[in-house]
Amino acid sequence: MWYVMKQSNFTIRQKEVIELLMQGKSNKQIALALGIAERTIEDHLNHIYSTLGVASRAEAIIQLGKTAGKVFSDPAGESTVDENNEQQYSGDRKTGATRKNNKTFTVLSILSVIGILVIAVLYLQPKKAWTYEREAEFPDEFTIGQDLDRSNASGTKVHGQFGSQSTAPWSAQPGFVKYYDINITQKGELYLQIKYSKYSKSSVPILIYLDDEQDPRKSTYPADQGDWNKFTWTEWIPLGEIAKGTHSIKFFTNGQEFGTADLDKFILTTEPP
Repeated sequence: MWYVMKQSNFTIRQKEVIELLMQGKSNKQIALALGIAERTIEDHLNHIYSTLGVASRAEAIIQLGKTAGKVFSDPAGESTVDENNEQQYSGDRKTGATRKNNKTFTVLSILSVIGILVIAVLYLQPKKAWTYEREAEFPDEFTIGQDLDRSNASGTKVHGQFGSQSTAPWSAQPGFVKYYDINITQKGELYLQIKYSKYSKSSVPILIYLDDEQDPRKSTYPADQGDWNKFTWTEWIPLGEIAKGTHSIKFFTNGQEFGTADLDKFILTTEPP
């Protein structure tokens, strides 16, 4: 039962890592199988070790093997149902009342095993990832940029001139844009993707902060598209662990001439496609 309940502390991706770990795969092999970076595999394994209360790969495999066995078998390797059936057959040699009691006990034991299996299925089945989309031109707070019309943008508007003054000569200006009231309903790894346009040198990053954290979770360098009306998406940006609840996200730039980017839209999810 402990093993089943502990599964609720793992994300879908971490369960996939556990399955490959139990097959004896190396970090590199797991990364190739799941199509993600080896560094990300190390982060997942560290979380798994912490949850299991172990300090190494070998200890994790032993612990997972032991706890999995406790759910479905006794120390001798015999099923709970078989053990109770033996009790029932022994009871048949006793009085009718004893046989009736043993039969009731066996039925209850079988139902208990079925209940454990049902719980295991509920906890181990894939959960639908939490996903959130928002138009960038509707920030809750900002110090740089303004709403601009862009015909190719989602909703035909952007939060433009992000990173520059709003009038000629459009000199560099640092600032941020912030979005509140993001209700994350699922604990896990958080990923971000930003849709933007850019027609200036690709030299200044956008720093990404969550809530009121002092250090950025990640940064991304917008690529020059050669046209402010030509939009593209960043790669999925891993932001690390996030707890359930209401959160905020902030994009900050040190600014550059003509602007770091025009922000069109962003997506947050607990599981990248």
